[in-house]
Amino acid sequence: MLTESEMNRNIVLLSDPNKITRQKALQSLCNDLKSALSTTDTDDHLQPPANIMESMLKILSDPAEKNRDLALTYISMYITKYCTDETNIDKMLASIMPALVQRLGMNDIIEPSEEIRLKSVSILFELCRIYPNSSKLALYLNEWVAILKRTIIDPYPEVRKLSCELTSKLAEKCRERFHLMSESLVKPIIETMKHQHAKVRVEAINALGNVVRYGNNKSVEESVSPLAQRFFDHTSTVRLAVINVIGIWMLELRDRYSYFHMMLPLLLTGYTDEIEEIREAADSLWWDVGLKYEKENEEDLKDQINFPRLPAKYPPNLTRPNLGCRELVKRNLIRILPAIRNDLTDWVVSGRIKASQLLAILVWQAEETITQHLEDTLQVCSKAIVDDEAIVREQVTQALTYIGYFVPIKTWFNLIRPHFEQTSSLGLLRLISPLLTGVTCEELIESQTILDQLLAMILKSEYTDNFQVTVQSELLRICQLLVDKCQQQLEPYAYRIFKCILSLLSIVENDELRQQCKQTLDALASKTFGSSSVNDLYKTYAHELFADLKQTSNDWLRSTRERFIFETFIMQAGASNRHFLKDIVDILRTVMNPERDPEVRNQCLLIIASLLQFIDEPDVNTEITPYLMVLINECILPNMQWKAGRTAGAIRATAIATLWSLFQAKSFSFQQCSSSTNDILLSVLGMLDDDDRLTRMNSCYVLQALFSNDDAIRTINNDRLHKAYPDLLKRLDDVNDDIRLAVCSTLNAYVHAFHGDFNVELYRSHLEDIAKVLLIHMDDQNTQVQNAVFDTIVQFATELQGASESFITEIRNVKHKHRNQNLCDTLIERIEQSN
Repeated sequence: MLTESEMNRNIVLLSDPNKITRQKALQSLCNDLKSALSTTDTDDHLQPPANIMESMLKILSDPAEKNRDLALTYISMYITKYCTDETNIDKMLASIMPALVQRLGMNDIIEPSEEIRLKSVSILFELCRIYPNSSKLALYLNEWVAILKRTIIDPYPEVRKLSCELTSKLAEKCRERFHLMSESLVKPIIETMKHQHAKVRVEAINALGNVVRYGNNKSVEESVSPLAQRFFDHTSTVRLAVINVIGIWMLELRDRYSYFHMMLPLLLTGYTDEIEEIREAADSLWWDVGLKYEKENEEDLKDQINFPRLPAKYPPNLTRPNLGCRELVKRNLIRILPAIRNDLTDWVVSGRIKASQLLAILVWQAEETITQHLEDTLQVCSKAIVDDEAIVREQVTQALTYIGYFVPIKTWFNLIRPHFEQTSSLGLLRLISPLLTGVTCEELIESQTILDQLLAMILKSEYTDNFQVTVQSELLRICQLLVDKCQQQLEPYAYRIFKCILSLLSIVENDELRQQCKQTLDALASKTFGSSSVNDLYKTYAHELFADLKQTSNDWLRSTRERFIFETFIMQAGASNRHFLKDIVDILRTVMNPERDPEVRNQCLLIIASLLQFIDEPDVNTEITPYLMVLINECILPNMQWKAGRTAGAIRATAIATLWSLFQAKSFSFQQCSSSTNDILLSVLGMLDDDDRLTRMNSCYVLQALFSNDDAIRTINNDRLHKAYPDLLKRLDDVNDDIRLAVCSTLNAYVHAFHGDFNVELYRSHLEDIAKVLLIHMDDQNTQVQNAVFDTIVQFATELQGASESFITEIRNVKHKHRNQNLCDTLIERIEQSN
């Protein structure tokens, strides 16, 4: 321990010009005071003289950083040791404040060392903490504020952090007079709230809370926007600090009633935070705010307190806020909603997300009060609900769902109906589903006019004919909602729902959406009609649907919605089509007129082929017979006539393929079309020369089926048959070997088609021509063709009575020209053996 003389000597040396000497003196004094702190026996230690603090404060301006650091260390220990009563603390403040203001409180901070600035602020924090007299502490408020204004924005993060803590402590202790100087600290604190260190930001937010709480409440206006920006902070502790500050303001701020409209959105934003702790804190604070508001306004709210009115229906999984919360939202809604509506259409994504989340919370808290602002809210929701961000759409949908619960259907429907009459947008359509979620089946059924008008709105061709997946999905969602909500009570309106879903099914390209359409039809059948099969639904509405389709069938084009519906119905109804063949054929007769749109005719030919597959059962024979001639004579044959152009060629190809499908059907019989056999033969022979390979192939197949059927050939005389052979033989020159092989099979059937009264002498010249042509092709390089023609010649020579001599003669005449003369000999032997 130092003696009195040694201590005085060291104090004198503090003014020595040599910095090393000053440093040694400071170190000696610090060691002495440190030893005094470590011992409990105060009698053995010499108390420093009163003038030592003056010398120490002078060292704060010492050029040597080490000396300044030692001086502050001594001052800190001195405060701990000797500033134990108000008098000593007061003396210390009186002496240290001017010195620190000079070092830290100027426009340009004089103290260059970060550590020394931190130690200086630490000393101030300790003095503020231990000083019990807040009135005297406030005497130095100007000095405190001058220093804090600079240190709050200090480059060193730790200085900023401690300065914010000191600001909070100072505001709390000097609350009576702090409002006189508080405003000057708001801007520095707001600047520090943007610091890169999360802990600094948290302390800055807490400091701002206390500065405004104990200072001038007008600073709320300046502080709300920066605090709102902190909700975008990635650190949860920062967002939690904002919630706590706003909650305390709403509970304890003197002028809080004037700023509820500013603070309320910030506190409610905490309800949608991703962190559960923040959500719970926001809910707890908001509940307390509501209770306090209710208690303070008990006289005004006594009727609602004594006679509470419960809503008829309430969103599930939600706890209703207390009366105070609801009243706060009700009274401030008019001042909050315009800003939310503006932010919902802002270009900044994060702003739109927060605005949509807040809108959902406000609508929930406002309940029926939202009705007063409903028109503008619905209008902006129709734009926000088609936002690119999924979370914005989700939150707006949630808000609309709450509106559906709290606002009568007549109210919101009458507001959106005029917009539907003027335009047809996805945004408007997306309003319907969430709004209907909160409506009960009883409300819908009671409001028959509204349900009629609603179905008329969504069944507009602008929606049902739309190929956008988003529009189709939304339309289907509305149908699903109505089916699930009303079930059996939806029966009077079920036809329009059925037609809407069928219309969607007819144009949808998305596999998942197509499956959902089918599931919705199943649900409509089971829930509305109690049927286990969707086919019952098709049977129920077939005649009504076809009646509607017939009204427009004269005007169908490629893109006409009704044409799609007609096709889809047949595809989906399957075997049930047998029950309404008359209606189907009537429509086909109209649209298959050769003068109608070629693409429509082509598609309807495919429908006929599909229809035949669906009902292809032997027991359907009696049902299809009355319409078979109509299909062939009025739908298929007219479209097999040759016309120039690729489109006409495509129609011919489809027509002959459809005819071939008809011939293959189990329920088909040539007896049913005996009067048309000659017309079929003429039309098909004309198509053997078609440019399309598949058309020529199918023509061969049709002729083979025609020649092979006894009922068919009875209606064709021999003259007509003989006139057909040139067209058949010409196909042996086809460029495609498959067709040449097919026409050989057709010629084999052709031979068998001649009646028993065949006169060889009358047709000998024809037989000679046939033999010559066939023998030419029997010399083909393709062995398959050779063998096929070989068999065909055998058939002609053996099946036609008296024709063998003509064929043998022709074979011998050309034998020397053939590559394979042995094959000619074999052919002669074969013919002779068969005879």
